[in-house]
Amino acid sequence: MKKLALITATLCLSACTAIPLKTMYRLATTDPLQLDPQALRTATRMPDWIAPRPEGAKLVITSQAEGKPEQKETFVLQAIPLALEQKQLELEAKSGFNLYVYRINPADLPRLEAYRANTKALKAAGIKVKGNLGISVDACRKMALPEGKIPVTNYLRLDESGYMPLVVDYDLRQEVDGKNLAELLPPC
Repeated sequence: MKKLALITATLCLSACTAIPLKTMYRLATTDPLQLDPQALRTATRMPDWIAPRPEGAKLVITSQAEGKPEQKETFVLQAIPLALEQKQLELEAKSGFNLYVYRINPADLPRLEAYRANTKALKAAGIKVKGNLGISVDACRKMALPEGKIPVTNYLRLDESGYMPLVVDYDLRQEVDGKNLAELLPPC
């Protein structure tokens, strides 16, 4: 797994979205097996009438070693207070929107490290491995769906250098995987 494709999803989005060029370059030149999972953070900015569901933020890692079945691991991300990341995200605050920040649950770090160690061992044995990493946040709505665009922005922090935008002002009104907006954003 020379480079693991980093794919992000907001509110269970799997549609292709426009990722900023600078972010694309950073993701393409990052080896996720070398990242410190304790430093990994994700953040999402959504309208204040949308709320993340409890235990709705997830990190999903899929990989497939040559000649073997695909493996998939899901990690429920832990919400952390915005105040801990406020300095790095202060320019992303926007009136009428809330920011939510997540990290890998410390209790899941041993399981993630075991997954990474297995992948590194396969690589060391000369076995080709491909895979991806996805981050999603399931959410609900606190009111009836309003008219107009519903912009959501997602950020990723790979290390202490700060957050990079992954999806900027993605309009949730776009249909995703055959689901309509009412299915993606049920009432809270």
